[in-house]
Amino acid sequence: MPSPADLRLGFIGGGRHATANLYPSIALAGGRVVSVATRSAVGAAAVASRFGAERAYGSYEAMLAADALDAVFVSIDPADQAAVTEACLRAGVDVFVEKPLGLTVGESARVADLADARDRRVLVGFMKRFAPAYATIRDLMADRRRFGDPMGFRATFAFSPWTDQLRDDTFLLFAAIHVVDLVRSLFGEVTEVAGFRRSEGADITMAYALRTAAGLVGTMDLASLAAWGRGHEELTVHGTQGFVTATDQREVRYHLDLAQPDDPPRWQALDEATTVLAPAVSTGSGGMADLYHRGFVGEVAHFLDCVLTRRQPRCSARDNVATTALCRRILDCP
Repeated sequence: MPSPADLRLGFIGGGRHATANLYPSIALAGGRVVSVATRSAVGAAAVASRFGAERAYGSYEAMLAADALDAVFVSIDPADQAAVTEACLRAGVDVFVEKPLGLTVGESARVADLADARDRRVLVGFMKRFAPAYATIRDLMADRRRFGDPMGFRATFAFSPWTDQLRDDTFLLFAAIHVVDLVRSLFGEVTEVAGFRRSEGADITMAYALRTAAGLVGTMDLASLAAWGRGHEELTVHGTQGFVTATDQREVRYHLDLAQPDDPPRWQALDEATTVLAPAVSTGSGGMADLYHRGFVGEVAHFLDCVLTRRQPRCSARDNVATTALCRRILDCP
């Protein structure tokens, strides 16, 4: 049976995110990049040499024309990703593309339509779906006997802006979209949105209340402020019989209200238990632990498996249309 190592992978892009997170994750997931394309042949050659690719090109068009590839990774300027993804689909390859795929709902839908028409797979890089911390939350929520019915949630996402040109729309579409997509992934489609935002250049705060089709109610607290240079994210889910909190994708705490005897009265006993899950910290990780905990290796492994099995990824181009639409609804709030 074919394995990820048998796939011929191309990569369009050689920026900081691509080289720090995606190229290494491909190797950890068992894949191999054979061709690299960037806007500069010299730059492409440097990236190819660094990651062991066989060929380098100064344009993605040249790479697609010259190489018979099974799939292509795209991590470039967000404004260009939809058009480049379409070019890859027309070339007959499956695509892993970084978010956002499309700056508008129409642009996102056009890519999804083309992927469907060409029977190709497109995975949009929402790596938080594959982070072990959030997978743990998903599993706990699914255990209705122990966790009960999910009732509500509270999501927090804060970081320091990487450019003074950041604005409400780019903050939401380029960064906080991860939280928007995670909310959709865990809790289902959002039917109502209300909230406020305050912006002073790249200093941005947003606070929104949401209701889902399944009846959950929750909040999203989003911030782009210099004070959050270390970054912070937290997600709490309330169930009728338990609650769980994931903090910075490195720790999960949950409590389940399991039936306890009333003799002696509960307030006299020490039977309220909280389970804490955290990774083992070791120099043996070689610095790779972050790629697993943040979900990068998981999303790449999922994509490669979808290419091999010809099934649609969980965060497909079609699914991405709904995430983009929700972002636009949020931006349309007063």
